[in-house]
Order: sequence, then structure tokens, then C-alpha cells
Amino acid sequence: MATRWIFGNQLNHDLPLLQEANKQNDVILMVEATSRSKWKTYHKQKLVLVFSAMRHFAEELREKGFTVDYREADSFDQAFKAHQKDHDPDHVFYTAITDEPMRKAMQKWQDALPKKITVEVCSDVPLFLLTQEEAVEAIGDKPYKMDRFYRKLRKERNVLMNGSKPIGGKWSFDAENRKPAKSGTTFPDPVQFRPDRITKDVIDKVERDFSDHPGALDSFHWPVTRKEATRALHRFIEERLETFGTYQDAMLTGEDTLSHSLLSAAINLGLLTPEEVIRQVEAALEDQDAPLNAVEGFIRQILGWREYMRAVYLAEMPDYASVNVLRHEADLPDFFWTGKTNMNCVAESLRPVVEHAHNHHIQRLMVLGNFANLFAISPQQTADWFNEMYIDAYDWVVLPNVLGMALHADGGTLSTKPYIASANYIHKMSDYCKGCPFHQKDMFGENACPFNALYRDFIDRHEERFADNQRMSMMYRQWGKRDADSKRDIRKKAKALRKQLQDGAFDTP
Repeated sequence: MATRWIFGNQLNHDLPLLQEANKQNDVILMVEATSRSKWKTYHKQKLVLVFSAMRHFAEELREKGFTVDYREADSFDQAFKAHQKDHDPDHVFYTAITDEPMRKAMQKWQDALPKKITVEVCSDVPLFLLTQEEAVEAIGDKPYKMDRFYRKLRKERNVLMNGSKPIGGKWSFDAENRKPAKSGTTFPDPVQFRPDRITKDVIDKVERDFSDHPGALDSFHWPVTRKEATRALHRFIEERLETFGTYQDAMLTGEDTLSHSLLSAAINLGLLTPEEVIRQVEAALEDQDAPLNAVEGFIRQILGWREYMRAVYLAEMPDYASVNVLRHEADLPDFFWTGKTNMNCVAESLRPVVEHAHNHHIQRLMVLGNFANLFAISPQQTADWFNEMYIDAYDWVVLPNVLGMALHADGGTLSTKPYIASANYIHKMSDYCKGCPFHQKDMFGENACPFNALYRDFIDRHEERFADNQRMSMMYRQWGKRDADSKRDIRKKAKALRKQLQDGAFDTP
């Protein structure tokens, strides 16, 4: 008898592990592991999503005629021992795991197995476009370049191509996707899903057993089945894709989703495959339902960034988890878990995370990541927070996005420059500054926006590392024009701001 083990982020019916299964002889093992000693303090909505999606998937497998052994247990090891006692498998199949902590745990489990049990690791396509070996090969040698990787995959998979040339004559239309949205601009609401009996049971479990975890469960609306995820994809393409490109970097008070797809959680669970998402979005261009800048911008996030981040993770782990070349060591403030801060842009970026375990990529990168970098927050603490709080977070996507792209803690392995900005950028791309007690144009006053002095102090503190960086040359020319007194005042102000953060000056009750 063979056991085919499916984990909570592998919920796809087209897995080779399932396609090759013998329904008469094989047993599907699924484990809802809830160890409080081993788990991070994940957002309540993330726990509900994963557990509910797993339970729904198990029911779908049973309806297809599979024998499913679904276990709630303290740990995977405990669950497998009970499964082994009941079913006595001589062969175990499981799908390749990207996340390093889980991969190591499975290797440790495998090493302790009786010799009579054979283990086989299956391909993780279609959860990703490339196998792990293909991803590492495609990324090439250092320095890694996302554009090079993206173009390679576009050509090989014939996505948005006109022969050997990109449709529209350009590989990227990012320059057209940076428009701010004026106050009053409205966007179609994303589809929301009402919890069914299974999801309600999971909500009760999480409220009971994980009551001390962060986040709220007043409203849970994420897709937990393939049917729901497919409906969400179609709604996005029909109603929201058209304006996604233009406003993908915009931020508006109270507008938590704008035209973003909210599909990343479903894709990262396996409910949707990147291939089908790419092809259906590409078809919207052919059908003239969406402009090229929107279609290319969205596909670049899936075909480009998603696959690229995973490739970097695979190539650089396990050492990548501890990178900190900028030597940032400050503690992440408590208000990241509550959203209660008097910095309006930070509060508006944290609120949807606390409420729904999600915000969009510019809030993550240019507000929260920017905050962590300018205040010299520990990159490991920041990455842990992202891993715990986001509905779509997994180690393989969080570490390169946070440590590499947002914080530049890897020294440029993933991206050539740190994504830092003063208040001017946030003012340009949002309406957050209007409702903030801090003054967007002020640098030294009592109510000056902290981002202003801290941005220039970052440039000063890391001049040796970045002064010759071509993409930062303008920053250093501007810094070089300041006189010694101005530089001294900026350093003094920045030091005071970091002390204020430690003392809770940016907290609100």
C-alpha cells in the first residue's frame, strides 16, 4: 500500500502525485498540524484559510473516489505514526517542498523511517511553472537579473510574444503603471465568499484554540476551493484587470484593494495554477477586454517576480535567511501587530493586514518595507512578521521579497538598489499625507514626517556601499550638495527619531 501525502499549500488536482495514484490501493494523507510549540503566531485568517481549504480539498478527493486519511494532530510526525499504525504503507509519495524549514523537517522525518518504507518526491509542477531544478538553471549565475529571467520565460513559453519580439515592442510597460489615484476614484469591489459549514467550523476552532494569535475574524471572505478561486479569477479579469495596470502602485485611504486581483493566496495554495492565470489574463488582451499595460504588468508579477523569487530562494538557501549586510538590528515596534500608530501612511497600510491579512505590494514595499529600512529594523524580525501576518505568505516568497527586494539585506543578490523613499513618494502616490499629523514637506520640526530625515540619513550611513551605484547616483549628488551643518542636523534628527520609536512616540492607544 502506498501513502500519497499532500500538504496545505499543494491543493491541486493535477499534481503528478495524484495523477499517478491508484484509487484502489493508495491512501491520501492530509495533516492539519496545530503544534503551538512549532508554529509561528500566524494571523487567524491565514489559519482559517489553510485549514478550510485543506478540508474542502479532502472532501473533493473523496468525491473523486480517493481514500483520504485526514488527521488533526499536534505535529506531522505524530500524525504519520498514527497513519502508519492504521495503514502500514510500504511506499510514501509527496510533492517537492520549496520552503526550507519544511523541507528539512521532512528530511529528518524521512531519515527516521524504517528501511522497509520507500519515499519518493514528486514534481511540484503545476504549482509553479518550473521544476526546482529548472528554476535554478533559469536564474543563471550571479548577478541575478529579474529582467533577464522574465524575458527568457516569456520567449520559452511564448507569452505576449509576436514571433521573437514582445507584443507592443517593449518587454515592460511599468512606466505606464505608476499613476496615483485621485481621492474619490472608485474601483469595482472584488468578489467575496460567504463561509460555509466547513469554514465556520474552522473559524470556531481558530477562535477557540488560537485566540491569542493576531488578526480579526469578524469578516472572512477568501476563496477556499478551486471553484471559488476560479470565480475570483474570472471576476478580476472581467471587472478589475482593465485598471489594474494604471493604478497598481496607487494608494488611497479606505481603498484596501483598488484593482488588485487578491489571487496570490489561492495561487500559493494550489487552488489556481500560475499557467492558467497567465493564459486567461493573456486572452483578455486578445479579446480586447484589457489594455497591454495592465495585462503585461500583471503577467510580470506571476511569470516574472513569482518564479524569480522562488528561484533566488532555491539558489541561495539556507544561508539567505540570515542575511543582514546593512547591520540593521532595531526591534520591530508592537504597533505592527495592532496597526495603532500616528503615522497615517503606516496605519493605513497596517489596518487591512490586521483586519484581513492582506494589503497590496506598494504598501508592503514602499510604506512598511521602507519604514523598516529607514528605522534600521532587524530584517529577520521584519520577515518573520510578514510570514506570520499575510494570507499569501510562505517562506520561499517572503524571504526574497522582504530580505532582498524591500530591505536589501542581501547586499544586492536579488535587486540592484534598496527601495527607500522620503515622504515625497508617499505623498505623490497616495492621499495618506492629508490625514497625517506629520508634515510631508518638513524635515526638522517637531511634527516633521520621519521619512524625510531618515531617508537622507540612510543615504549618509550607507554611502560607502551605495555611492557608486548607478541607480542611486542622483541621491548622492543631492546629498553631496548639502553643507556640513545640514548633514549634521539630519543625522541628529534621525538619531532622535529612532530613539522616539523605541520610546513609543509613534504609538497610539
